[in-house]
Amino acid sequence: MKRNTRYEIRFTRCEMNLTEIFCQDRAVDSLQRAFAAGKVPHALIFAGPPGVGKFTAAKCWAELLLCASPIKKDNAFIHCGKCPSCMAFESGSHPDFHHIYKELLRFSRDTENRKRTPIDLPIDVVREFVLEKVSIKPNLSASKVFVISESERLNTASQNALLKVLEEPPGRSFIILLCTKLDNLLPTTKSRCQIIQFGSLSDEKIIAHLVAGGINREQAKFWAGFTEGSIGQAELFSQLEPSFYDIKKQAVRRFADLKITDAVDFAQWISSTASGLTESLEKLRPDTSKSDINRQTKKAFVQIFVSVLSDAMRAGLADNGKIVHFDQADCVGKLAQRYDCRRCADLIEACFETGRFIDASVNEKLLFEHLLLSLTNSGTIRA
Repeated sequence: MKRNTRYEIRFTRCEMNLTEIFCQDRAVDSLQRAFAAGKVPHALIFAGPPGVGKFTAAKCWAELLLCASPIKKDNAFIHCGKCPSCMAFESGSHPDFHHIYKELLRFSRDTENRKRTPIDLPIDVVREFVLEKVSIKPNLSASKVFVISESERLNTASQNALLKVLEEPPGRSFIILLCTKLDNLLPTTKSRCQIIQFGSLSDEKIIAHLVAGGINREQAKFWAGFTEGSIGQAELFSQLEPSFYDIKKQAVRRFADLKITDAVDFAQWISSTASGLTESLEKLRPDTSKSDINRQTKKAFVQIFVSVLSDAMRAGLADNGKIVHFDQADCVGKLAQRYDCRRCADLIEACFETGRFIDASVNEKLLFEHLLLSLTNSGTIRA
């Protein structure tokens, strides 16, 4: 159990209050109005892209709900920071705060469950860590809060098992589903929750944040465009070692000069380079399953191809809009000369299909070989 406790501490520390959530004023205002009116929904869905502050907001909201003496400051409510509940929350050991994620399977009392690698959010986790705990009286606060990460991974059985507690949580229990793909949730699940939307951040906000953290402006500008408004992903990518920015420049350059005879070697380079990034990402996210991290690093290369092909399509259409790979305009130009717009669109679809195969744990080396052979078979080549 000691290992489980350390895991919970990593995810429950909260160093800000709800009003300090970065650039999510509409979502925060909705929560503040509900709290002020005394009409706090028992079941919420925080919906939006990954890395835009949903989990941070959920922690701050949970701390406010569990606080014994909330403070009203500048027409907004914040946790007091001094009561036993706040002290426990800040230490990462609040007994009435429960963070639910698929990797909890490794701490199941069922030894067979511990051997499984969780892909979805299984019903065993829902039963053991939500349904069994939700009916137990709070230990320290007047309420209990359950935050379910990656709720888009809840399978049908897991969602059906949750329906009753979403509709009528026992006592003063609150459940927050964090979701990046609302379409993955059943209509019956969504109908029992109030949905709070979290939006992507502007490039300017992300650039300013990264520059303030020591990232040079050119890289910060690239990460803002590459992550499409996700400050969390931008921060994560910028911290990887070896430098993912340098790796992406090499990948784009190799792609722009790609010949069919280079495809297998390029695929091997991607596979070995991704392995190095996986090790770096494991240090930054030590409690994420290795299989998930492997998928994330492989899909990052797919994202590179998608973004540079999108840039080439814009160049082919003489679109003067934002180019993600502005720092490698010559490579974008080469690709725009090689592929017409229709072919770019076809290749982008091939990249998305590769991403789906990665999620299905198909051999990534073979996948990249197949993808790169498709990318070199241009179909329509401009003279």
